[in-house]
Amino acid sequence: MKTEESPFSALIACGLVALIFVLGFTVLAVRLREEQVDNTAVRTFEMERQSKRRVQTAGIRGRILARHGEVLACNVPASSIVLNAEAFAKKSWGGTAAEITNAIARAEKVLGRKSPLTIRDIARHLTNEVSRPLVVWRNVDEDTLARFAEHELDLPGFDYEERLERHYPQGLLAAHLLGYVGREHAKTEAGDRKFHFKENELSGRTGLESYYNSFLRGMPGESELLVDARGFRRAERTIVEPCAGPDLRLTLDLPIQREVERQLRGHCGACVVLDPRDGSVLAMASAPTFDPNEFVPVLKADLYARYLKDSRKPLLNRACAEGYAPGSTFKPITALAGLSVGLNPAEEYECTGAYYLGKFRIRCARTWGHGELDLRTALKESCNAYFCRTGCMAGTNAVMTMARTFGLGSATGLDFVSDYRGIVPDDTWKRNTYSERWYPGDLAQMSIGQGMLLVTPLQMARVIGALGTGRLVRPHLKEGLSFDSVPLSVPKDHLAAVRQGLRAVVSRTGTGHRGADGVEAEVMGKTGTAELGRGATRRKNTWFVAYAKGTEASRPDAQDREVAIAMVIERGESGGGTTAPKVCAVLKTVFNRPPAEKGGAE
Repeated sequence: MKTEESPFSALIACGLVALIFVLGFTVLAVRLREEQVDNTAVRTFEMERQSKRRVQTAGIRGRILARHGEVLACNVPASSIVLNAEAFAKKSWGGTAAEITNAIARAEKVLGRKSPLTIRDIARHLTNEVSRPLVVWRNVDEDTLARFAEHELDLPGFDYEERLERHYPQGLLAAHLLGYVGREHAKTEAGDRKFHFKENELSGRTGLESYYNSFLRGMPGESELLVDARGFRRAERTIVEPCAGPDLRLTLDLPIQREVERQLRGHCGACVVLDPRDGSVLAMASAPTFDPNEFVPVLKADLYARYLKDSRKPLLNRACAEGYAPGSTFKPITALAGLSVGLNPAEEYECTGAYYLGKFRIRCARTWGHGELDLRTALKESCNAYFCRTGCMAGTNAVMTMARTFGLGSATGLDFVSDYRGIVPDDTWKRNTYSERWYPGDLAQMSIGQGMLLVTPLQMARVIGALGTGRLVRPHLKEGLSFDSVPLSVPKDHLAAVRQGLRAVVSRTGTGHRGADGVEAEVMGKTGTAELGRGATRRKNTWFVAYAKGTEASRPDAQDREVAIAMVIERGESGGGTTAPKVCAVLKTVFNRPPAEKGGAE
């Protein structure tokens, strides 16, 4: 049986439907108001945030200056030709990459040079940095830049930009000290928000560029990019300008540095010149050297490989990172060790041309012998037999203690990346290194600066400086550092006896007379020749160390000068013949040069 719906039920149903529609429109109106009115600012902010890219721009690296203001390292603008990807945008990324590839090919024909970019480089740029310019040619020369400017209208989408690159205006001068830089992502951040992009900044790789990297690094800046939905750049503005780092002023005296490097030219060797009063490094050089400008803007793999294969090791800083046997330059320390255990400096010992220790024989330079000699004459003649006997008489502990009193076997504390501590061997060291005990022959060899003893030219400059002043200083390269100086725990009369012998070395008949000839200062010095290898591989490293002080007879501007110098020449003939004349030339630059020749700001 069929039932009929009442009019009242139909009316209720219609009312419910109408209510639902009214509620729906009400909710929709409320939501529309929230989205279009109440949340307008929020949505606008979100939209703008998604269309902005924060870029950290590289800080400006500080300069490196010599003591009189000469520029050793600075920044110079370098031009690069770049491509703006937004000018070649297509619907697909593949289409954009193809368009960019074709554009680069056209530019190559116009400019007459091949681009180093590959398809993979272009794809990587579109994926990771599409809103940033793509560098097509970096550090272009003036001719290429002029050709680009001439044809700029034919190359839409291309532009050129400048960025600062490191430059070393003195070329090879002080290259091992300065080092070189590379580029890396900035580690510092401005503000508390993350950056979308960070420009690569100059960062020290070696030398002072590395040691004082944090000091030299400038403060980064910030720019802002506006991008579209696909990430292509639409506009850019600078928010914060980058700031320059402070200048690093060194203690280097450029005329002295130039003369040192001139004397080392053509040799393998090193030289250090110190002010023994405060530890200022006036010159430090290693040969052969290199041009740090070759490492800018990047160190090419083939160039680096060529340097590494060079048997002369041009990248090695021999002044403070290489250990040498000091040869006879160690004999003043042996003399002090002997004096510390009661050696009478006036007592004579007969040299017969060799020192015998059982079956072990150490020859003297004068094979027929020096005859009777005291401490002063033994230093003057550099008698091996006298100092082998003195060292063996003093004993291992006395010689090693005296060597360590002068800082040997320890780092000098130089503000630099390399500061080799050298080796002052003893029984424990020899057992750990060679699994052998210490023999009397080892002590005899060490007493004349041979055997397993290793020092650096920097350490020997400290040694001769301490012999001259009676104080051991910590060397430093940055001007203005407070110097550290400690008095030697050596009696003054012992030092006086050794100084007398060192002055005799540079006298007219001494082994080092060519080291002070014509120098307008009081000089004391010591020659040294260390033999290495045997037979066909036998060679000699030749030394000369000197302490010099201005006198009333010196030029007025040099009377207050005081220097300590150590130089080593690999494969030389003798300390007195090979190295002493070179040190003499450096000392004349210090004490004999007219005031007008002193370095000035360049």
